[in-house]
Amino acid sequence: MHNRIKPRLLITAPLIIALCVAAYFAVGIGIADLHAYSPRQHLEYWQKKAKTPPTEELNQALNNITTAIHWNPLHAEYRDMHGLLNYYQAIDHYYQGNQDQFVQQTQQSLADYQLATQLRPNWPYSWANIALMKASLQQFDAEYRHALIQATTLGPWENGVNVSVTEAGMRGWSTLDSVTQAAVILNIERGIIRNHKNIKQRIAALDKLDLVCAQLKTSAQRKRLCGF
Repeated sequence: MHNRIKPRLLITAPLIIALCVAAYFAVGIGIADLHAYSPRQHLEYWQKKAKTPPTEELNQALNNITTAIHWNPLHAEYRDMHGLLNYYQAIDHYYQGNQDQFVQQTQQSLADYQLATQLRPNWPYSWANIALMKASLQQFDAEYRHALIQATTLGPWENGVNVSVTEAGMRGWSTLDSVTQAAVILNIERGIIRNHKNIKQRIAALDKLDLVCAQLKTSAQRKRLCGF
């Protein structure tokens, strides 16, 4: 009788352990989703309305997404959200004149996006944001150029990608090779078809309108942007 029970225990015990582990991870994923819900809603609202996040709401959103990452560290979207929230904080430090904190937060944001591309390598927004963070830090290196190419290749018609690549590319224009410059200009030509206002705002803010207009092909969109 005892000899029959032992083999059953040997089979059953690993199954119970496996089920317990699966249940733990399932609960963790659920907890992570609960904590990520509010930051996701806030980010969508702030971006849609082009609003500057209130400090208290921003801090709470960061705390929530940090908890979500704790429970589900391999979720690429959470890393992207964490990166954007960090960059909002970086911009806040910039306007307060705190350059050191701006650099520190932007570096953290860059690290978030770098990890996001490892977890989800075909997501163009992560690549576009790597390029933008590198440009904000004035790190116009091979990773910066690679991120621009990846973003324009993987998300040629994504509005957010078009805007981020426009700003990132124009910030480091003089450091780009001809191939990457051409990719940035094509990105702008696509972007102004559907997202003219935001693209023009980014270019004008960097005082690059004349440069861009000299590069664009003759089209109705160029005439609207440049006046000729």
